[in-house]
Amino acid sequence: MLIELNYVLFSSLVLVYSLWRYFKRKERGMLYLTLGFTFLALSTTLQMLNSLIWYGTPAILIRVLELSSLALFACFTITTIITLRKISAKNSIV
Repeated sequence: MLIELNYVLFSSLVLVYSLWRYFKRKERGMLYLTLGFTFLALSTTLQMLNSLIWYGTPAILIRVLELSSLALFACFTITTIITLRKISAKNSIV
């Protein structure tokens, strides 16, 4: 539970920073980074909810939470790759 809470706090801090940086400079890469860390914060929040579920909860509910958390983490990974490509293409000298 503490590990998930640390991930939520970290991703929320990075989310606030990238959102602030986007509004300050209007960089499109920061908007993608904001979207990616939103996915990460939601994913870890669902993992926290999954660890708080009591015994006797239907197994289908637990599986849906696990799958949606995994899907949000995949969205985080994809948006982070896109962001890194956009930022590196913008900063290249070629």
